[in-house]
Amino acid sequence: MSKRKIIMRALVLFVLSSLVITCIFLAFWQIDRGKQKDELYNSFKKSMASNPKLILVLPDSYQNFQKIQINGIYLSDTQFLLDNKVYNRKAGYDVLTPMIVNDRAILVNRGWVDNNNRLALPKIDISEPNASVVGYVYNYEKGYVLDSDEINNEWPVLIQQVDIKKMTKSLGREIMPYILVMSTKQRHSFEIRELYKKNDKLKHYMYSGQWFIFSIIGIYLIYILTRRQEYE
Repeated sequence: MSKRKIIMRALVLFVLSSLVITCIFLAFWQIDRGKQKDELYNSFKKSMASNPKLILVLPDSYQNFQKIQINGIYLSDTQFLLDNKVYNRKAGYDVLTPMIVNDRAILVNRGWVDNNNRLALPKIDISEPNASVVGYVYNYEKGYVLDSDEINNEWPVLIQQVDIKKMTKSLGREIMPYILVMSTKQRHSFEIRELYKKNDKLKHYMYSGQWFIFSIIGIYLIYILTRRQEYE
């Protein structure tokens, strides 16, 4: 066998081996993701089935899905519209309204509204600011967006993601780092989007199976190449 052939075959074996290792890594990563999704789903469902705890003083932090009830005053003149939220295959906004609870501010997600008319923002006025709200706590993660939000003082403010620091600056007072999401239809609510309608763990396990199949194919090709090398 020529030196060139040996080098090419070694290179192919190296590439195939790297791909097999990568596929196995991705397979186990998908299994881990499936376990995480299963834990989140079960935690969410367990919280939704529990009774809300009345909170008089807002703590500095909360774990996701804690079901609580708060009594406070809405700041209806300073609301946020979280863009690009889909409900029943329609694009719209999540309405985030600040509420004062014992001199501390928290954002309340009052649900989803349609954005049929992009030239005019939806009406999200509140007739009576004093309210009692039941929902679950959620800590929004900052995602990647092409353009960062330029928050101004024209209310309601349209935002692409929840950025507590920017929203605090715009509101002019500190906001809790978590948001209270209305879990059921209630006073001042809009369409309620359920965060976890189904358990996505099977989807990740299927992806894991696909990566394992790819790794098996790669191992088979490596076996064929090494056997052929022996005969040559």
